[in-house]
Amino acid sequence: MPFSQSFRRPSPARARGPVLAVGRRVYVARSEDGPARVTLTDDAGANALATLADGNEVEILAWRPRGSGTRYRVRSTRDGLEGWLGVGNLRSAQSAVLPAPTGPAAPATGSVPPRTKQSSGRRFGQRAH
Repeated sequence: MPFSQSFRRPSPARARGPVLAVGRRVYVARSEDGPARVTLTDDAGANALATLADGNEVEILAWRPRGSGTRYRVRSTRDGLEGWLGVGNLRSAQSAVLPAPTGPAAPATGSVPPRTKQSSGRRFGQRAH
């Protein structure tokens, strides 16, 4: 009886990006260099249905994995508009995250509050004898 070895194929690489649950409320995110409004499309992604402003709150109704990126069916909580958006047009925070400042940090102003508890001279976890 010959020895047969089965090889398991590695799973394909998963796309990077946020994973958003159905029922979750998230916010519309415009692309960095795109217009301030994002277009909701039909199921096929071919026809524009409406537009939503950046920062508009939406509820996720469904999702579809696609080779070019996951798409989510959303409903605006403000006016009830429904349609499909790409994962790149959604974010979990209401306002966009600004890039970290690259300049030197500003000096702190004000005084340091006085310590109210005196140190015992022992290190943390050291017992008193």
